[in-house]
Amino acid sequence: MSWTKQELIDFCIRKNIPAESYSLYADKDEAFCLDKFGEEWRIYYSERGQKNELAWAKNEAQALNILKLFLLEACKLI
Repeated sequence: MSWTKQELIDFCIRKNIPAESYSLYADKDEAFCLDKFGEEWRIYYSERGQKNELAWAKNEAQALNILKLFLLEACKLI
């Protein structure tokens, strides 16, 4: 499934995943983050100014899907 930013936000709302636990396209402390790095997309956890890389994706839809899986795992929903 190809995800869009709005679809991920709507999904997180339905699953009661706190908006504070993630950030799309910007760094945010104590959160799972997604941003574009060159031609690829990076998913990482930001903690105390450190970006702990979790995964890379070739396109935005793939990156949003990967981020969704990390959020579900972190919230113990899978």
